[in-house]
Amino acid sequence: MDTATLATALAVMQESSVRGAATLLGRPPSSVADAFERFETELALKLASRRDGGLSLTLAGENLARSIPAFIDILASIAAIAGMKQDGTGHVLSWAARNAMPVAVLANFNAVIRVGSIRRAARELGVGQPNLSRQMAELERVLGQKLLIREMRGCEPTPEGLEFGEAAQALTAKLASLTGPARRRFARDLRTVKLGTIIPVGHESRLAARLAALVAAWRADDSKPDLLVSSTTAEDLAEGLRAGRFDVALTDIALRNKRFESLEIFTGELVLIGSADIVTAGASIQPLIDRRLIAVPSLRSGLRQSVSEALEPFLGSEGQAAARLVEVDALSIVINLVLDHGYLTVLPLEAVAALDRPIGIIRLPDAPRVGFHLVWQRTQASRRIAMQIAQSIGGA
Repeated sequence: MDTATLATALAVMQESSVRGAATLLGRPPSSVADAFERFETELALKLASRRDGGLSLTLAGENLARSIPAFIDILASIAAIAGMKQDGTGHVLSWAARNAMPVAVLANFNAVIRVGSIRRAARELGVGQPNLSRQMAELERVLGQKLLIREMRGCEPTPEGLEFGEAAQALTAKLASLTGPARRRFARDLRTVKLGTIIPVGHESRLAARLAALVAAWRADDSKPDLLVSSTTAEDLAEGLRAGRFDVALTDIALRNKRFESLEIFTGELVLIGSADIVTAGASIQPLIDRRLIAVPSLRSGLRQSVSEALEPFLGSEGQAAARLVEVDALSIVINLVLDHGYLTVLPLEAVAALDRPIGIIRLPDAPRVGFHLVWQRTQASRRIAMQIAQSIGGA
């Protein structure tokens, strides 16, 4: 981490745009994007997502954004030592983005001031004295100021050095408050298996029961690392696997990618579902579909592809189909639309088999099925984890 990366990331968050930050800083958008990605990596946090050409801050990003004024004040005091006039936030960030000072070197500078000697500080820090001397000289070069008065028995800070030391200490302390949790998360992540799954319909669903059984069995085995289970859409699961946020993913679609391996661990029969007073024994499928709106999973889910194929024979033209389908991201909302508002849906039978309210179910011609797959990166470690998970979920 250095001050240039920090200033660039602050500009991106302030402008909510990589291009806006690039304009503010006078730097190419690609280098700004790279710096922001390095900053996220250093913190081990996702701070923003791309939305309509701009950036939308995550909750972690919104949290950090509250510290932007404090960071800018510290950077402004450092820039002032270098002789930069106070011409506003943009000029402060632009100056800092052009003048990189490693945060570790700022901490080393304070160690030199504290012990009053480069030689003693080098011994304390476990670095070579020539290397530490070069670091101090480079700080003076970047700032254009003499920071240390070197004497035979040690060194002492100039007035500019004292002022810089205070700013450096404030900056390193503030960054430590951000990176400390990241280091703890990283250490914890080394001991944690991260499983991403599609979102179960609710706690009553068979998938939720399988996942609960997996967690219980995994926790009971002291030889296994910790297990973290996160639920999201199939689209986000694929992105999470590519980015390394998940070790293994449980999806309702086979992800065909050379970087992944997959294994189908169970399947579920797709059925037409409605409230018990609408979908009755012996009811014909076509009249029901002609008269009712149909709640379907989001296109971001893998299940949607299987549901669309199952409904295709009953929906007529593409325009007619679009008029009948109501897309909903959350499967729990789909269930409530069915139970309370007269909608139909198509879901795996096991998703609703344990619901505690009466429901009408009609089996579809040819009994279409949806497959549930474990997917993982092509590494021996990921494959070993996937096989352990498959054994627990597949038998649940």
